[in-house]
Amino acid sequence: MKLFKKAAALFAVAALITASLAACGSSGNAPASNDTAAASTAAESAPAAAEQEAAPAAADSSAVEPAAAATETVKTKVLGVDPIKIAYVPMSTAGVVNNIVKMAFADTIDAYKDTVTIDYFDPGYDVQKQITMINDCVTQGYDVIMGELFDPVATATAVEEAEKAGIPVITCNSGTVAVHTLHIRGVDYLSGWKAAEQIAQVKDPNEPLKVVIIDFPAQMLSVALQSAGFIDYMEQNTNWELLDDRCIDNISTEGANTAVRDILTKYDQIDIIWNVGDDLTAGTIQAVKAAGRDDGSILVYGNYGLPATFDDLNSPDGILYGLTFCDYYTEYSTAMSYALYHAVTGATAVSMGLDATPELAFSVFPITREDAKEYAVLSRWQKSLDWNAANG
Repeated sequence: MKLFKKAAALFAVAALITASLAACGSSGNAPASNDTAAASTAAESAPAAAEQEAAPAAADSSAVEPAAAATETVKTKVLGVDPIKIAYVPMSTAGVVNNIVKMAFADTIDAYKDTVTIDYFDPGYDVQKQITMINDCVTQGYDVIMGELFDPVATATAVEEAEKAGIPVITCNSGTVAVHTLHIRGVDYLSGWKAAEQIAQVKDPNEPLKVVIIDFPAQMLSVALQSAGFIDYMEQNTNWELLDDRCIDNISTEGANTAVRDILTKYDQIDIIWNVGDDLTAGTIQAVKAAGRDDGSILVYGNYGLPATFDDLNSPDGILYGLTFCDYYTEYSTAMSYALYHAVTGATAVSMGLDATPELAFSVFPITREDAKEYAVLSRWQKSLDWNAANG
């Protein structure tokens, strides 16, 4: 497939955006119902027009009260004129993914950079710090709070309070059980399902193969459904056996390295190691190589497409078979576009009367060494690393 065709497929999600605020979604990160990117958003609630009696004709028109006087208005802003403050509260700002997030955000607000401010907060994978930061952003009167939430249950009250205070909350990939303005996801249930589906094309689904999953922290699993998608495909379509589903604190490369070293010692037969995120994939690659198990007997597969995994895929000494790719740049620039929309309209889950969180889902694509170079360019990773080096 030519690169421009792949780019067209990736950016086709833009066609979904216009409708995304009008359909119904589910709270948290519910599994996708089909194999295509879909925007599933909660229906907007508009108050019914008040019935008005026909007023008798009057010579003095000033005696008629304007209808708008009885209607409660929502605070709005003019983009490019009024100051807008946006808070971004991820799980941590330490991960390499923040390079592309910051570049995508900066590109999106470029035309309004004199009036739009983005403040970055770093809770360092500490859920209590993340909650405190969200609460502080409410107190400081931010126009929008964005973030990847570390614990979907523990953060729920803080998110609810923000929405009640008239501040829209937009989450990306790792959300919360609280009803909030918008959840945007790409690397989720579908990425796990597609990873298992791709692996089954090269590893016999009828054989009793042994599988290891290197997973997110346990507290994230109620909304981070990558491994759920993989396991569902495996149980429904193969005879594979899940040996170990290992949760890694802080989504740490070092933690994955340590865990995989232990797993390689514990089990004689391991046929597949799937990683829910590529910070973890990097640690798995290190451990497999260090243990001398990089002879091809273990199929290692990743998820997202980060610089380290693209480096491995494009190296003759690499051991990674493939990964499920998500276009982070498009995902996060879209998230920022929605943040600006909600900042100027003042629309929140509360004001729209939502009883479930709207969701916008992005397509994910299985890739292997054959097309890794094309996707490495499309991902913009090198551009984001250069951009951050220049901009700090």
